[in-house]
Amino acid sequence: MTDETDEWQPATAEDLVADAVALGVPKASPRMITDWTEYGLLGAPAFRKSTRHGSDARLYSADQRRLFTEMLKARQRSPLARVPHHTLIRVVLYIWLTDDTVVSDTQARRGWRTWARATRSTAAHRSETARQIVDQFAHPDAPYHQRRKAQLLIEQGEKQRSADWDRLYSALTEVCSPWPAAPGSRIERSIGTPILPFGVREAIATWMLNHKVSRQLAAEAVPEATLVQARAEHRVNWQSYEAQREQFQIQATKPEMFEKPSDLEEQVKQHVAGFLPALGHVLGLDQPTFAEARVLGQR
Repeated sequence: MTDETDEWQPATAEDLVADAVALGVPKASPRMITDWTEYGLLGAPAFRKSTRHGSDARLYSADQRRLFTEMLKARQRSPLARVPHHTLIRVVLYIWLTDDTVVSDTQARRGWRTWARATRSTAAHRSETARQIVDQFAHPDAPYHQRRKAQLLIEQGEKQRSADWDRLYSALTEVCSPWPAAPGSRIERSIGTPILPFGVREAIATWMLNHKVSRQLAAEAVPEATLVQARAEHRVNWQSYEAQREQFQIQATKPEMFEKPSDLEEQVKQHVAGFLPALGHVLGLDQPTFAEARVLGQR
């Protein structure tokens, strides 16, 4: 295995297996390297031909070898007995979002497919996320049965990656305003900031857009050029957001919405998730989706 004090060198699949074994991964095998390449955790090795007959073993770049090593170390630091690929792939996608030299666009496309196809959360995590969303919108007087109904609809939608948006809109507006403001109508509360309000419709439109974008990523239907275009837009948007984040937090009705996670893994997760709206815009899905959300509850 390459010593960390030495310059990283390109490696064959056999070299990577040896690196993994040296790091304490006894079950490492060429099949593991093939799988990691297919999932986008590694870029494709370069073809080599130094003789007239046959070819030499393909080489992974020095950057890919280092990436492989660092991901193995991260996996070993995890308290989980088994770290799924979709957890590691966020690191690859984060690198692609922030750096142009390590992860190729082809590798990133495979990585986004892996990320979008994975079951990204457990039942307990879906439940906690749903509870937090309901708590953000719920009026203090909203009864338990209304809160529970909205929470279950969110959990079900996340599990199935498809939701009954009309029912979800109705359930969330009920917890926003537990009593009718007028016959047949309810008040919608907004969270966020005065210049960046975020109500039930905006929340649902965002979920709808993320679902649509994820389906295209899972089908590997987004061309590399489109991903690159969206990345450029995301970088500008994210830099602007980070610059204003502290001010948003001061002004927000729910300051925790804009709080920057102290945990690096959560920061990576947030940054990667933030790419979806930018991609939705480049794909032309955002305006039709928000138009759909505007008529919820009116059909």
